[in-house]
Amino acid sequence: MLFILWFKWTPECTSKLLELWKSFKYPEEVKLMGRYLLIGRHISVAIFDAPNEDAILKITYPFRELGVPHIAPALRLGDAIEKMENM
Repeated sequence: MLFILWFKWTPECTSKLLELWKSFKYPEEVKLMGRYLLIGRHISVAIFDAPNEDAILKITYPFRELGVPHIAPALRLGDAIEKMENM
C-alpha cells in the first residue's frame, strides 16, 4: 500500500536528525519512491510502498525522539476518481 509520511521536528534536533538520515536504511520490504525536504518548514516527506504496520514501525521508530511522524495511506488521484465513480 502507498503511504505518505511527513516528519516534523524542532530546529534544536536538526543536527541529530541529519546524522540519522545519513545512516538510515529503509527496510527491504519497503519500496521508497522519494524523499523530500520542505525548505524552511522543518518537515521532511517520504513516499513509499509498505506491506504492513511492522514495516511502518521500522521506519518511524528510529526517529521517535527527534520529532513527530505523520502517515497517511494514499491513492493516485486518477485511481481514486475511478474508484469513487464506481461506488
